[in-house]
Amino acid sequence: MRYYLVKESSEIPLKSWRTRPRFERALARALEKALASAGASFRVRYSQGVFYVEADRDVSGVLSRVFGVHDFCEVVPHRFSSLEDISRRAEELFKDVVAGRKFAVRVKRSGDHSFTSLDVARAVGASLLKYSAGVDLDNPEVEVRIEVRGEYAYYVTRCWRGMGGLPVGTEGRALALFSGGFDSTLASILAAKRGAEVDFLHLYMGAAEATEGAIAVAKEVAKLFTPYEPKLVVVNFVPLLAEVRSKVESRLRQVVLRVLMHEVAQALAEKLGYDAVVTGESVGQASSQTLKNLRVVDYLVRPRAALLRPLAAADKEEIVSKVRELGLFDYVVKVAEVCRISEGPVETRADIAEVEEALKYVSRDVLDGVIANYRTYEVGKVTAEEVLRDAGADVEVDEVPPGWLLVDIRDFRRYSEDHLPGAIHISQLSRVDAPVVLYCDYGSASLLAALELRKSGVQAYSLRGGVLGYRRRVREASCRPT
Repeated sequence: MRYYLVKESSEIPLKSWRTRPRFERALARALEKALASAGASFRVRYSQGVFYVEADRDVSGVLSRVFGVHDFCEVVPHRFSSLEDISRRAEELFKDVVAGRKFAVRVKRSGDHSFTSLDVARAVGASLLKYSAGVDLDNPEVEVRIEVRGEYAYYVTRCWRGMGGLPVGTEGRALALFSGGFDSTLASILAAKRGAEVDFLHLYMGAAEATEGAIAVAKEVAKLFTPYEPKLVVVNFVPLLAEVRSKVESRLRQVVLRVLMHEVAQALAEKLGYDAVVTGESVGQASSQTLKNLRVVDYLVRPRAALLRPLAAADKEEIVSKVRELGLFDYVVKVAEVCRISEGPVETRADIAEVEEALKYVSRDVLDGVIANYRTYEVGKVTAEEVLRDAGADVEVDEVPPGWLLVDIRDFRRYSEDHLPGAIHISQLSRVDAPVVLYCDYGSASLLAALELRKSGVQAYSLRGGVLGYRRRVREASCRPT
């Protein structure tokens, strides 16, 4: 068996005597669920701010990913009969560890004993001195750590930092706008770290690869939310994208789009009983996230649920570094981007009245329909295929069948510099007498354009993942053995 002493987050002991037990029960449930999910045979008990964990295998990786844990150590427990007994067992365990090295003994003690922590340190130090290069309390090469609790001495072999924060489920429910990118991923995790039960709100914007990537990331992030099993709320945002693209001046589209994203999130939070909406917005990181523009968003949306921006003051490098530290980088970096819906400069200092006027042209019926037609899934069970089928993603194709027209909808300069073989530019499209496959960089703008053409009776499709996704598929196919 493996034995661990798990210390609760330093915030928990500061709670009132009425509140603290609730947090400790929540942490106990989180530990038990995490250990059970890992397939371990285990036992967890609690006493005086410490959880004692016994497991049939190394579970350090499991314990390191539970919110509410300050730190934890693997230990060798010993039921002692005397101070000499503690010292004798320490000699057996640590004589090889201190051999030829300067050392120090650190002791913590809890309970009623006939000796002090200093007595234990002196006795253990004396028993190990003959094996070592001497004692150095200020700058030792090795530390011998012992915790004496009740009738047991726990000899520490190694320690780890925990996730910190508060146990999930102690601070209400939050709905996180989630694309699976670096920002929304870390923002969701930080909200959960503060004790919230976080569910994901994914806005399907017509790019299947982006949604597939987001779901893959959500499944990995969900493993950190123990014992909570998060939900995925999906909204087909394509109709609103079409409204903005066709009715809003280009320079204002990104700001208007952000207002609508917040409006959808707030409406669903109110409808589904969430206490907060979480976003990955970071001040100044994108043109629509300047302070001026965020002020416009908050003024026009007037949040009903608390609006949390955990990354407001974070640099991009910090965000990426933290995602990497959490072991999620390889998942997040694969998430496809979504095309911008603006051409040319984007407004960075939007005027409230101007954006409010632009919003009047966006159909309220379309907005209400988008909100009403949300779907909810269990993250642990859902598949990307299920979500995309429900979102009506039959507009996208992976290849261009013979005889179909391939059309580049990017600006003419981009088309002239680099277009797919056989493609014509959208400006060259006149009479349509065959199915049409449109493409942009990532696939979202072309999907909107395909939907618009379908309204005119054209058999239009969008190239999945845009030109970048298509070229990646070609490269992957060429690398496969024949």
